[in-house]
Amino acid sequence: MRITPMDIEQQEFSRSFRGYNEEEVDDYLDKIVKDYEELIKENAKLREEIDRMKDRLKEFSEIEETLRSALLNAQKSAEEMKGRVENEAKIVIEKAERDAELIKQKALQKEDDVRNEINNLHRYKFTFKERFKSMLNLYLRMIDNEKFEDQDIYSAEKENLSQKKMNDEGIDNNFIDNET
Repeated sequence: MRITPMDIEQQEFSRSFRGYNEEEVDDYLDKIVKDYEELIKENAKLREEIDRMKDRLKEFSEIEETLRSALLNAQKSAEEMKGRVENEAKIVIEKAERDAELIKQKALQKEDDVRNEINNLHRYKFTFKERFKSMLNLYLRMIDNEKFEDQDIYSAEKENLSQKKMNDEGIDNNFIDNET
């Protein structure tokens, strides 16, 4: 059990024959009471302050826990977002690669088509030149033929003969008609 200031004030000592000076003892006890009361008050203040500090510490602990939780959530969200962005980037890259491959295939097909067209034009040019030479040779032979020079008018029979000669030499009449 603790001694209170009142216990100190009410304490009475027995008297003895050569004992201490009663007045000095009382003064000293009064000083002790005052100091003890101040210590009790200071102790109470410190306890209140400790309680306030405990409350603040509890608040800070809660804030710390909240911040820790928020930080973990932010990290988790950042990782999820990073994963989504990486997946989206991967998808975009794959699509771009597919598109590039498709463009490349189209370009190669177009190149093949152009080469085929060039080859067709070379063949057409060669065929045209050969037919044109044949037609010119036929006309030269017709001009050199004296019967042609002697007659003023073509008859249907001579035209048929000319067409027959052209057919014999491999000249397509439709080609000549189309060219004129």
